[in-house]
Amino acid sequence: MSYAIDTAATIADLESAGVEPSQAKAIVRAINGAAGDPVSKADLKELREEMDRKFAELRDEMDRKFATKADLAILKNQLTTRIVVSQVATATLLFMLLKFFA
Repeated sequence: MSYAIDTAATIADLESAGVEPSQAKAIVRAINGAAGDPVSKADLKELREEMDRKFAELRDEMDRKFATKADLAILKNQLTTRIVVSQVATATLLFMLLKFFA
């Protein structure tokens, strides 16, 4: 089981309780070591920046693929047609199965 702690706050709390600064830092390092590999604010910032980059890349790719509203309308019509065809095929199959088992 791992625990997330605010290292700066924990060090400050230990120091205010009378623990020497070097010992407070060692205690926090030990806690973090026992917890595995805790996520830091820098880790979260890096992840957020990477996600922002990926989102921007995806948005740019979508802009290249669907440059206009007309392109999106064509895609919507194609998808609608495929859905309707699938629904008709499913209904036909169900009708044939009902005739077979009836």
